[in-house]
Amino acid sequence: MLTSDIHRPVRDADAALPHLDEERLLGVIPLTDRRKVMVVVGHVVEAANGTDSTATGPLNDDALVIDRDSWQVWAYGKPVSLSYQEFRLLAHLASAPGRVFTRQELLDQVWAPEAHTTARSVDVHVHRIRRKLGALGERLVTVRRVGYVYRPR
Repeated sequence: MLTSDIHRPVRDADAALPHLDEERLLGVIPLTDRRKVMVVVGHVVEAANGTDSTATGPLNDDALVIDRDSWQVWAYGKPVSLSYQEFRLLAHLASAPGRVFTRQELLDQVWAPEAHTTARSVDVHVHRIRRKLGALGERLVTVRRVGYVYRPR
């Protein structure tokens, strides 16, 4: 049961969120200082073969091919020249389509721990990747005040 007041039930979860199935409900967190609850919904995504974005093998969605073995990217069959960091960022985002990564997650997971970077570094790299991918750059979607998500087609 969802509650807006910790002590007083308001409505059933099914009635409140008819589009929510059990697989998307990740948790309910009580916010006692506000006397409300936070409903956490989403989906858990595992990278291919249970590995992280450094896994090898191509990521292919027709127009965009990212070959992690040869460190090459093709857009509409034409090679795209990306820097080392741009390639890592694109491969990481594309390894979990639909998953929103915060800027801090991207800094932690894609950049070297000793790198002195800020959230702005992520923004600059995404901008450069978009420019190099042309029309396919639209697949790197900004989630305002959060981060980025890769949305194929």
